[in-house]
Order: sequence, then structure tokens, then C-alpha cells
Amino acid sequence: MRHGFTTERLMKLSRKVANDALRLRGASLQDRFDDLASRLQIVGLEAALRYDPLRHQASYGSNGGEPFSSYVADLMQHRVVDYYRSKAEGHGDRRYNNDNRIELSDDPDPADHDVDFMELVDERRRAKWQKAAEATGWDLSQFIVTTLDIAADQIEAAA
Repeated sequence: MRHGFTTERLMKLSRKVANDALRLRGASLQDRFDDLASRLQIVGLEAALRYDPLRHQASYGSNGGEPFSSYVADLMQHRVVDYYRSKAEGHGDRRYNNDNRIELSDDPDPADHDVDFMELVDERRRAKWQKAAEATGWDLSQFIVTTLDIAADQIEAAA
């Protein structure tokens, strides 16, 4: 690898940063710890490609450490926060109910089941509808359903 870093050293650094971040937060990822470490290793590989040792880095390596390893460790610490915020990993901001739950926004049954037809229909209407149903040869419930279907089709066609 570049800048004196081997893949083993990068793996150790990514695991150390992940462990330190989890310890600091008092968190546990259980079986997803390796996912975080892998993501941090990818961050390290990308940083190795971008890093320019001739460019003056803010204060990396000023305390006697290696500038590249300090730079990569700093990037990895920031990516731990990104990992926790990513919905793809099943995390989210639970304060606003964004915890990767699936919400169905379309009601598969659009009917309003709270309508009480007995309350809507008075005796005169019922008698009028009964008379019309007898004229067509249908019972009252079949007449009401058929009439409502016809009216709904006409309204949808006009809309």
C-alpha cells in the first residue's frame, strides 16, 4: 500500500477506530461491527489514493506521529458518525421516527369503514329505494350496491 501502510496495518487501524468510537458512545453493533470496520477500511483505501504527502496538512504529524496515519484516523472517526446516520445499515434518527421502518402510504382498502349507513338512511329514503328495487326485481341490498357502483363509475369518468 502507499505511504508506508500495509493492508494489515490499515485493518488494525480501522478496528481500533471502530472500537474507540463504540466505547466512547457506549454503543454495541453486535454482528455489524465487521461492517463498520470494512467501511472504515474502504475510507482508508480511498484516502491513500487522495493523500498528497507534499501538501501541507493542517497539524497531522506535528506531535511526532505519522501524518498519513493521523489523517486517516481522523477521516475514519468522521465516517463512524456517517455509518450511524446511514439508513442503509438500519440506523436512523429515531427522534423523528426515521429508524428505517417501512411505511405504507397508500391504503389498499380506501373504503371508509366508519360510515354508518343506518344513520344516513331515514325511513322515507329506505321506502323509496325499496320501491325502486322491487320495480327492477332486485332485493334492496343488490339495488343499493348496483346503484352506487353506477354512480361511482360515472363520477370517476367525469373526474
